[in-house]
Amino acid sequence: MSFPETVIPHYASDQKLAGFFSAALNVEWIDDIHMMKAGAVGKTPYARHLKEALEYLLSERPASSRDWARMTGVSFWEDDRLYAYLQDLYDYFYGDRTEPPVAPDPEAPPPEKFWT
Repeated sequence: MSFPETVIPHYASDQKLAGFFSAALNVEWIDDIHMMKAGAVGKTPYARHLKEALEYLLSERPASSRDWARMTGVSFWEDDRLYAYLQDLYDYFYGDRTEPPVAPDPEAPPPEKFWT
C-alpha cells in the first residue's frame, strides 16, 4: 500500500485534491491555509472530494503522523495531534470554527515524562 494514493479518497483521480494535500498542507504553505477555504467550500467536484477525503481521514485515521510528515514535510509528532489538526481544519472549512487551525511547532514536544 502506498500513501497517499490508496489512503486518501480521490487523491489519485483529482489533481487539484492531490495538490491540496501535497502543497497547501506542505510545510511552506500550511500557515496560509485560510487562503484555501473559498475553494474548499465551493460547489465543485474538488470541494466535494476534499470534504469526503477529510471525512474519511477523520473517521478511519489510516495515516500515521510519520506518513504525514513524509508527504508534507510537516511533523505532528503524534497521530492524535495530526488528527486534532485535521478535525480543526474540517471544522474551519465546514463547521463553525472561525479561525484556521494553527500548524504544529516544528520542534518536537518534550517527552511525556516532562509534562507531569
